[in-house]
Order: sequence, then structure tokens, then C-alpha cells
Amino acid sequence: MRTSLLNTSIKLLFIVSLILSCNKDNSGIEVNLAYRLIADKTWYLDYAQTTTGTIISNKTYLGQPTYFINYLKNLATSDSDGLVGNYEIVKNDTALQIKVQAKTSSGNASNYTYEIESLGAKSMIMRYSKNNIKTRLFFSTQQ
Repeated sequence: MRTSLLNTSIKLLFIVSLILSCNKDNSGIEVNLAYRLIADKTWYLDYAQTTTGTIISNKTYLGQPTYFINYLKNLATSDSDGLVGNYEIVKNDTALQIKVQAKTSSGNASNYTYEIESLGAKSMIMRYSKNNIKTRLFFSTQQ
């Protein structure tokens, strides 16, 4: 009986340790999905929302020639402002981020990071903060 109890305890300990060790990091899956949702599409800026303190301002670009950005499968990017470069999607502690390293048409560096707030097959919301001003960018695609 003592051997049976010992065997049962060992089996139980093994099962508990197996369950506890199965805590997987899903950040790679999130990053890969984000690449698939973003790549090979033209993303149009529909509107921007800025928050300064408690004041919220919206600027709409719907129905107007507007800013757009392309993120390609080969990790290249270009936009309507003439920036050309590369991008990567990374997962930090709390969110996915798009990091862009680009150059202007005159060769000046333009590097920036946006946090992805929301991402779907045809819509994306990105955000960033600068000088205590929070900005949310609302994009859509027809592809």
C-alpha cells in the first residue's frame, strides 16, 4: 500500500509539473498573424484623433486624397509622403508595435514606432505619444 501511495504521488507530481511547464509564449503567433494581416495592402488614413490633456480633436480624411502607407511581405514599406524603408512587427510587454526605419526622398532618416491598438483584415488603429499629445491613427484598406 505504501508503494502504491508513493507511485500515485509521483504520478500526480509529474502531471502537475507537466501542466505548469506548458505555459506557452504566444507572442510569435501574434506577430506572424499581424504580418499576414498587414502585408501587401495599401492602408489609407481615414482619420486621426489627438488628445491633449482632456481635449480630443478629430481630423477626417474620408473622401479626400490622403496619406497612405504600403507594408509589403518582403518587409519593405513606402508611403505617400515619399518615405521608403523597412519595417518590423515586434511584441513588447503589452502590445504589438510596428517599427519603421525609412528615408525621405532627400535621404534623411525617418525612424518611428507605432503601437498597434487594433488590427483586422480591413482596418487598423495605431497610436503613439509625443510631447504629451496622444495620437490615434485610423486606417482602412479596400484589399
